Amino acid sequence: MPYKFLPDIALADIAFEARGRTVNELFEQAALALSDIMADLKKVKKTRKKKIMLSADGIDTLLYDFLSELLYIKDVDSLTFSACTAKVTKGKGKWTLAAVLEGEKIDLKKAHMRNDVKAITMHMFEVVKVARGWKAVVVVDI
Repeated sequence: MPYKFLPDIALADIAFEARGRTVNELFEQAALALSDIMADLKKVKKTRKKKIMLSADGIDTLLYDFLSELLYIKDVDSLTFSACTAKVTKGKGKWTLAAVLEGEKIDLKKAHMRNDVKAITMHMFEVVKVARGWKAVVVVDI
């Protein structure tokens, strides 16, 4: 499984570990894990697309900013996503991300919403290169 949920670490937190053979796949799986916390991905239709462009000095900062941006979009635009395509590049000391997300407008009358994630935390947050690709650990506040 490209991502898995970790044992509960606090009453109002959910943790996950995302993995990818490439940094692109890591970002895609982290986005899906976050979305899976918030909604039943099998029931989220792909009726809307959202493009995200970000840059940061470090890969960890870029992932943190990306996941935070997904929460911002959820709160401001009322969108949730079930698919993500990410392209991460490094050049001139900066990491950049171009992502396309597919999903739908949140409809609270539908029964597929799960948790309302409030924030990405820095608790245990890490992005590391491992033997078979990349791994991230993320804790969210609900």
